[in-house]
Amino acid sequence: MNVLLINPSTGYYSRALFNPLGLLSIGSHLKRIGHNVKLVDRCVSHDNLKKLIAEFKPGLVGVSLMSSRGLKDAIKVSKTVHSLGIPVAWGGAMPSMQHEICLENDYVDYVMFSEGEFTFEELIEVIEGKRNAQSVLSLCYKENGEIKRNADRPFADLADMPLSDYSLVDVDKYLLEYLGCERMIYMYSSKGCPCSCTFCSNNYFHKCTHRKRPNEYVIEELKYLTREHGVDGVFFSDELWVVKREDALDFCRRLKENDIHIRFGIQTRIGLFTKEDFQVLYDAGCRWAFFGIETGSREMMKRINKSINYDRIIPTYEELREIGITSIASFIIGFPGETVEQVKETVELLKVVNANLTPIYHFTPLPGTQLYNEVVASGQYKPAKSLKDLSKFIATETLGQNLSEIPSTDLKVIRSCFEWRTFTRRDALAEEKAFEFAAEVIKSGLHAITQKGPVFFLIDGFKAFKEFSHVFWYSHAYPKIKKKYEL
Repeated sequence: MNVLLINPSTGYYSRALFNPLGLLSIGSHLKRIGHNVKLVDRCVSHDNLKKLIAEFKPGLVGVSLMSSRGLKDAIKVSKTVHSLGIPVAWGGAMPSMQHEICLENDYVDYVMFSEGEFTFEELIEVIEGKRNAQSVLSLCYKENGEIKRNADRPFADLADMPLSDYSLVDVDKYLLEYLGCERMIYMYSSKGCPCSCTFCSNNYFHKCTHRKRPNEYVIEELKYLTREHGVDGVFFSDELWVVKREDALDFCRRLKENDIHIRFGIQTRIGLFTKEDFQVLYDAGCRWAFFGIETGSREMMKRINKSINYDRIIPTYEELREIGITSIASFIIGFPGETVEQVKETVELLKVVNANLTPIYHFTPLPGTQLYNEVVASGQYKPAKSLKDLSKFIATETLGQNLSEIPSTDLKVIRSCFEWRTFTRRDALAEEKAFEFAAEVIKSGLHAITQKGPVFFLIDGFKAFKEFSHVFWYSHAYPKIKKKYEL
């Protein structure tokens, strides 16, 4: 069958160059078993959809939605496809957690929840008349006007997945200048996370399960990317890069054995690695490490079930600074019921850890999470009732409904102050010259915008300026609030 996979446009400049790893994995699997696959990423491509469909003649179209950011374009695409008599299947984190709302619309025929490689394979057999929808695990569909949800599919062994077939995408469109790399790309080496933070969708989507791809698979993809596309950096987008430190050390050993010289970045947890481990990672090419700390309040840390060793936070960042790995400390402010005193503890920890980069996000209740269920049950938060409601869903960079006890302006000022500090500090990168990070942000933003053509350049350029102005204003215009939090 001809299968068309679509990554909808997010309409947001800073996300445009994130290669669609989920669709790439599904497409690679479908090609391996004999299907003809075309992957269209509307973040970087603006081909005429009707013309493309007329030429390719797909029997099934899959649309990926990791969040509500791409929802407006996904609806537009799906309406067009469905009007041509072609079945449409949605997948990804957002439809997985909101399948009923999605299927209430006649332009969505199926929703695949959790990972989609084998579910998509079996759905094709349904379209071909070789099996019935009731037999496909992890599939939602409509039957006589009633929405049906089949049982969950057991998680696949990632060793059963093929290597990513990069011929499905234009690799060069996703290469970025980032943290000392000139041609960095995103990859995955694992799926899921074993932790159960109450604000995180991992509990619902991955059921607190972590699965590691074989290191030899990752090495083979790196060989291809470095050889064929000159890739010199990789950001592993895994929720948690490894669970066992032995896997990390094995990966570093394999990099050296295969003479692969790249910089790479990881997302990991406090307490997983020792200083000696960080040195091994650095020697193998690791140049940045991202840690989700989330809060400086021990009380709040317990509430969100962030099970990390608080006493290891500051020593970890000291070790990274000494070794030369750019450190990233991620925090969330505005948790439900969070107090001014608790957020002051977060601000104090932010200053003490002195990480190179300190992204701060506003709390956003994600469907399926424990905190979401709590605030909905208490009447504090009204759940979306339609895709129109979901399309208005506020991203974590922007403050939506404030569920904390902290004034909204205070939250905006705190986030903006640290965003501004990161942007303007001389030593934002561990190994680079002064203000190199600011220069990289500007260059990568302009590159992302210009990839999309003159009309989108104007639109996304305005969005970039608006975001910059927001950060500048809130970080400079409220001296009393800054004094209140000793910013």
